[in-house]
Amino acid sequence: MSNKEKGDHAIVYGAGTIGIAAAVGLIALGCSEVMICDQSDFRLNKAAKMGFKTCNNKRDNLLKKAKSCFGEAPSLSGTTADVDIFVDAAVSPAVLKEWQSIGKIGCRMVVVAVLSGMRPVDILHMTYAQQELIGSGGYMPEDVTDVMKVMESGKWDIESIITDEYSWDELPEAIMRAADVEHALNVVIKY
Repeated sequence: MSNKEKGDHAIVYGAGTIGIAAAVGLIALGCSEVMICDQSDFRLNKAAKMGFKTCNNKRDNLLKKAKSCFGEAPSLSGTTADVDIFVDAAVSPAVLKEWQSIGKIGCRMVVVAVLSGMRPVDILHMTYAQQELIGSGGYMPEDVTDVMKVMESGKWDIESIITDEYSWDELPEAIMRAADVEHALNVVIKY
């Protein structure tokens, strides 16, 4: 994932199942610290209990918080946060623009969230800042093996992201609950 190097710092946009899984994967593969950003305090509290730094980027200044957590590094527009990897798991059109505005020289963005249509990227800025934009790709056999090792390690309370369980007969209610980001994270349907 993202050509990461041991000790890298990362920011993951999105505290849903995929964002938290990406954060776990980054730590498991050697990142020293990961911050998860979201606008749901409920989901951020779940992420914090798993040991991640968090930022409610609706109310907090992400750049200021990231500088205080990770230190500072140079960017094309001055000093920024020392973040090596950004992961977009938020499905927000603003994420790529924010990455380019706060990303340090040589940082990378991994796009996991898929939006329909085109997303603008400033290629000139990317070129001068030596930034990389990387797609997440599909699942390769080695990826599945790595995920299984992380899950079997017992280091992470992965089950804690399951907030609700419903029967197949309760499917409509389960879908409504899953959409409630202030009270649910991962909803399981048993059938």
